[in-house]
Amino acid sequence: MNRKMILIGFIAVVLMFAAGAWAAEEIYYARCNLKVLEGNQITWLNWQAAVNFIPVNTKLKVTRNGSKATLVNAESGASYTLDTGADGDSFLEKFVVKAPVNMKGFSAEVQAAIKDTIARVGMTKEQVYIAMGPPSNLGRDQTAQKTYQNIMSADLWVYLRRRFSKNIGVGFDSAGKVNRTEGIWR
Repeated sequence: MNRKMILIGFIAVVLMFAAGAWAAEEIYYARCNLKVLEGNQITWLNWQAAVNFIPVNTKLKVTRNGSKATLVNAESGASYTLDTGADGDSFLEKFVVKAPVNMKGFSAEVQAAIKDTIARVGMTKEQVYIAMGPPSNLGRDQTAQKTYQNIMSADLWVYLRRRFSKNIGVGFDSAGKVNRTEGIWR
């Protein structure tokens, strides 16, 4: 009877693992400042309405389940939920990366803008992405099912602010540097 129970338990564990019921927890770092709304929901909408954010390079334990992920701050233990837009590593990497983001070569002004979660004229696409995260739109195209590479190839990023409010636009020149911004409060 005891061996039978152990065998049944072992089979149940194998079946759960094979069915994906056990999600592997992996260590990542925040690729950008991740905006957090009430209820610890990470979002790419309501950019300036989200006064709380997880700073770039925060060490996170990530558990994935389809297009959803749970991110746990490795230091504080705070837990967050994230809709990556679609299933797969290419969509998760819009938000997290395996190694910390290197910002050592950035000027003091750029590092201050990143800390303030804001885009400034002259910043590169990478620097804006680190500061503000993924935009909700590329021009009129939604980015939910776009990858990081898709986003980085576009020259007009739009961040939705609030319903019935002016959106935030960031335009880039042919060299990939910000040449105009619209709707930024600060």
